[in-house]
Amino acid sequence: MKKLVLLIAALFSLNLMNGQELNKDGLYINSEGELFTGILASVKNDIRFEITVKEGKKEGKATYYFASGKVMEAGDFKDGEKDQKWTRYNENGSISAIGFYNAGKKHGAWLVYDEKGNKRFEMNYSNGEKTGTWTNWDENGVVLNTKNYSISN
Repeated sequence: MKKLVLLIAALFSLNLMNGQELNKDGLYINSEGELFTGILASVKNDIRFEITVKEGKKEGKATYYFASGKVMEAGDFKDGEKDQKWTRYNENGSISAIGFYNAGKKHGAWLVYDEKGNKRFEMNYSNGEKTGTWTNWDENGVVLNTKNYSISN
C-alpha cells in the first residue's frame, strides 16, 4: 500500500511539474517559456516536496516529506529565499529543529531537540551572523557548554 501511495504521489508530482524548468535567470518557466505560477512538486531520492511558485520564484509555502509521507520540513519562501519560521520533524512526527530566516539568511533563535523532545541546542543569528549566547544541554537538561558571539560593528 505504501508503494502504491508513493507511486501515485510521484505520478501526481510529475504531472504538476510537467514543463517547469529553470531559465538562465534561475526562474521557473513552463514549456512555453513563460514564468510559472503554481505548485511545483517532485520526488527526489525518496523525498517528495511541494513548493509554491509565483511568477517563477519560490513564494509561499514549501513542504518536504519523508518517503513514508510524513512531513520532514516546512516553511515559507519570500522572493525566492527562505523566510520566517522553518520547522524540521523526525520521522515519528516530533519537532527536531526550529529556525528562522530573513531574506534567506539565518536570523533569530534556532532550536534543536532530541528524539524525546528535549531542547539540546539554542543558537542565535542576526542576518546570517552568529550572535548572542549559544547553549548546549545534555539529555537531562544540564548545560554542557555555552559560547558567546558578538557581531563587530
